[in-house]
Amino acid sequence: MSYQINLGQWKSVFAVPSSVVDQHIKIASEAQLKVLLYLLRRSDDENSAEQIGEALRLSAEEVQNAVDFWIERDLLTKQDNTLVPCSAPQPVSHDTPVEKAEPAKKPHTTISRARRPDPMFVAKLLQENIILAELLDEVQRILNKPLSPGDTATIVMLYDSFGLPCDVILMLITYLDSIGSANMRAIERYGIQWADKGIKTVDDAGRETARMKASREAWGRVSSLLGIRNVGNPTKAQMENADRWLNTWQFSDEMITEAYERCVNTKGTYNISYINAILKRWYEKGIKSLDTLQKEESAKQRKPKSKAKSGKGSVFSVEGASFDVSKYENTSLFDD
Repeated sequence: MSYQINLGQWKSVFAVPSSVVDQHIKIASEAQLKVLLYLLRRSDDENSAEQIGEALRLSAEEVQNAVDFWIERDLLTKQDNTLVPCSAPQPVSHDTPVEKAEPAKKPHTTISRARRPDPMFVAKLLQENIILAELLDEVQRILNKPLSPGDTATIVMLYDSFGLPCDVILMLITYLDSIGSANMRAIERYGIQWADKGIKTVDDAGRETARMKASREAWGRVSSLLGIRNVGNPTKAQMENADRWLNTWQFSDEMITEAYERCVNTKGTYNISYINAILKRWYEKGIKSLDTLQKEESAKQRKPKSKAKSGKGSVFSVEGASFDVSKYENTSLFDD
């Protein structure tokens, strides 16, 4: 007797990293998950942002932002303009002696799960610490729902394992609630980040929430200027670049728009890294307005050319160095 299994559609499958579900599925947007699945399914194909966007009914900007999301979470990386999985540790050959390396420190997101206290410890701590018990009551009021045992354990973990004072935890949750992100996943993630930064006082928390608010508002302003429709929360790269352009470099709306238009004219699509490179060059040269930019470019166009040898594709020499005039004239100071 012979046996055969009819697998049907299960004949064609592809792998998805477990971390996508275990760590990222709650914070990843629909577009970010779609792009990742599409890339994993068509890993042997060369896919442009435009092609992926057309297949998924997304804009090229949304596709690029989704790719950036997975790069920032160490799932993918870029090598020679190609996306590849982040490198996994290579097995050590026993034939060649190597120096014993110190074990790498695990990120707090992994440690936090091991440190989450058990219900008996939580109950005992709440009996002994009235301030912590009052904090949990206030958190329930802010979230407008009863805290589950897991939610309670998360708050206690931030207090007991990571050393965040009750008033600092309350400030964090109040801020997250103000931006519509007061879920336990975000509370845990930002709470651990605050602990890593050493934010342990109300003054520290006030400065950090002000910084976070300014960064978020900066991206809201930039995305509105550039007509970018976000799906889900902005990526870390978007927040950091927008904050730099507006709050650090203090560029006006018209300068950011000009950099965006030059990027699209040159690259054919929105590229946040390219826009940042343009603005960085202007910032370093002290160019803060369109008027200054136009004067700078006009002055370079009016700059007298040195005498050149006759013939097509003129070339002239200065102290032994040769310059191709036609190539120089076709190159903008602000091209990247």
